[in-house]
Amino acid sequence: MKIYDSHMHTVNSLDGGQTVDELCGAAIEKGVSGAAVTDHVDMWFYERENTEDRIRSCMEQISAAREKYAGRLEIFRGVEMAEYLYSPKQADIIMNLADYDIVLGSVHSVFYEDWTDSYSRLPFDKETTDIKKIIGFMRRYFSKVKEMAERTEINAASHLTCPLRYINGKYKRGLDVSLFAKEIDEILAVLTERGIALEVNTSGIGTPFNDFMPDYEIVKRYYKMGGRLITIGSDAHISKNIANGFNNAAEMLESIGFLCYYYYRQGEPGEVPFK
Repeated sequence: MKIYDSHMHTVNSLDGGQTVDELCGAAIEKGVSGAAVTDHVDMWFYERENTEDRIRSCMEQISAAREKYAGRLEIFRGVEMAEYLYSPKQADIIMNLADYDIVLGSVHSVFYEDWTDSYSRLPFDKETTDIKKIIGFMRRYFSKVKEMAERTEINAASHLTCPLRYINGKYKRGLDVSLFAKEIDEILAVLTERGIALEVNTSGIGTPFNDFMPDYEIVKRYYKMGGRLITIGSDAHISKNIANGFNNAAEMLESIGFLCYYYYRQGEPGEVPFK
């Protein structure tokens, strides 16, 4: 199976630890055929994080890497748009900076009661937060993901259940994702109807969370609803995590019935057969 990693970050994301050149070199060493550079655009922090300049710089670095690694690695221009609808005018500026191969859509931050920060920094611990508040937060989160899927022009929806990496992984709250089956199925229906790919994010593999985002049961429901567009993304922020868990993800997808997964080139999906 060829490896096309559709979700990776560089130092052009504030939490990234690898340059575009380092990412591409490491991807080649790992036998990757295609790599999408998808640095963060979080609209809540657009000005603070100097977003426009960072993405411009990233696109220049991708051009240089494409020339350097031509014939050895296919490098895709991408971006991960979070909270797009929080500031559509600024989001449109980013969308017009380049002819992206792939645009990922995600939600990293949700206003809920007194919480206004990214969920990676929220206090989900049992000493601080009642489980009822977390359940309410998750319902709000999924409503924002659905809104994103309905109203933005994205190619793939990233890490659908990502807050659980912190709630159940870091803080071990044991929240049952089936509580949100209705909300999740509504999102999956929108993705299927609009032809938006569902990303299987592998960044939780090898962490205390140790599962895909979304998990087997959710991906299986997507398949039963007619969803076939699937991407796989490591969400690597450092070189060693590139293509992490891809073989396991492929095994999961095959067991459900998928014959292939997809990457995006110039906004169009390309098949990657499992066999």
